[in-house]
Amino acid sequence: MADNNIEVNTAEPVPATEREFLEVENLCKYFPVGFDFFGRPNKFLKAVDGVSFKLKKGKTLGIVGESGCGKTTMGRTLLRLYDITSGDVYFKGQNVSALKNREFDKLRPNMQMIFQDPYASLSPRLTVGEIIGEAARQHKIVEKSGYQDYVLEVMRMCGLQPHYFERYPHEFSGGQRQRICIARALALKPELVICDEPVSALDVSIQAQIINMLIELRKNLGLTYIFISHDLSVVKHISDEVGVMYLGTMVEYGSRDSIFNNTLHPYTKALFSAVPVPNPHVKMNRIILKGDIPSPVNPPSGCKFHTRCEKCMEICGRIAPNYKEVEEGHFCACHLYNTVEETEQLELKYEEERRLAEEKADELAKKQFWKKVTDKLHGAEKNNNVVSPEVEEKADSAVSEALADKENVKDVPKE
Repeated sequence: MADNNIEVNTAEPVPATEREFLEVENLCKYFPVGFDFFGRPNKFLKAVDGVSFKLKKGKTLGIVGESGCGKTTMGRTLLRLYDITSGDVYFKGQNVSALKNREFDKLRPNMQMIFQDPYASLSPRLTVGEIIGEAARQHKIVEKSGYQDYVLEVMRMCGLQPHYFERYPHEFSGGQRQRICIARALALKPELVICDEPVSALDVSIQAQIINMLIELRKNLGLTYIFISHDLSVVKHISDEVGVMYLGTMVEYGSRDSIFNNTLHPYTKALFSAVPVPNPHVKMNRIILKGDIPSPVNPPSGCKFHTRCEKCMEICGRIAPNYKEVEEGHFCACHLYNTVEETEQLELKYEEERRLAEEKADELAKKQFWKKVTDKLHGAEKNNNVVSPEVEEKADSAVSEALADKENVKDVPKE
């Protein structure tokens, strides 16, 4: 059963002046997939589960991971296209996760997204000029008199010809459509742009053009990117920081050089080993992961990667590792880098949680026990107000059944 109660961070808030350009703290996004008799959700798909990172202004963060690990969901949740289940998102020191919708609408132009599929994200009923300028006009970024000139300037900046202004999306190739999507996002003069695999559906030559254009725009406009991609070579080329996600969790995070030159997490090592080397004389040391990706609805206990990890230890199947700074600016969630003191603390915490779960199970068993006894006695007294030997026998039977049920009560899953 999924967690219904979200743990609240009781730490003192950091002043806005001391925060980075973008800070994400324990971000979670759960989708309900099961409901009880009364329609209340009791089973969740944990698409994003406790992601944290910091990003400086003008930098690019590359997010990598297998399909289904929660990269796109995380990007959409940051922009509140999905409601945040728990956690905090601080943009320029402001907690956007706590803002009401009308307050966030004023901030929305500063946070834009380039969607993965340029074919599905463009309206076939609007011309290119209307697609690019619609949001800018809605947010009153440009005056009505200078509307067309402004849109044409944005198009020129993104490599689109002026005569495309009156054309429709179906008249363009994939690379041109992606440029239209980029122009639509940049028309609002954003400071943060989330690029959701913007070049995955394009040819290699077109990919290079789009990537180089994004790098140039970042330098000229002072943009900050979160770049989501499967292509590690592209991520290495464009990113300043790199985050690796697995099953909704950030397993490793650090600078580009530290991630690629000093890989720590076993999953990251397996991921990087799959990158082809353009040299037929170099032998690949490919790490083959065993098994399939676990379900995010029912993830494994302990470390989520332990079912596929070749360096799995006994503690990995019981206790989730801490996401900690192994070296300066390089974070990793793996028991391989625990100190003896950290392992002891994790074991003590685990035993305390087990003790509390057993106490909760005992309390539940007692409640079930006395409920059965009371129900049996009340049922008999309704027939005759005298406690007869038959009633006593039924009570004894209820006691025996309740005691048997108590033995069968399973540990309550920890929250």
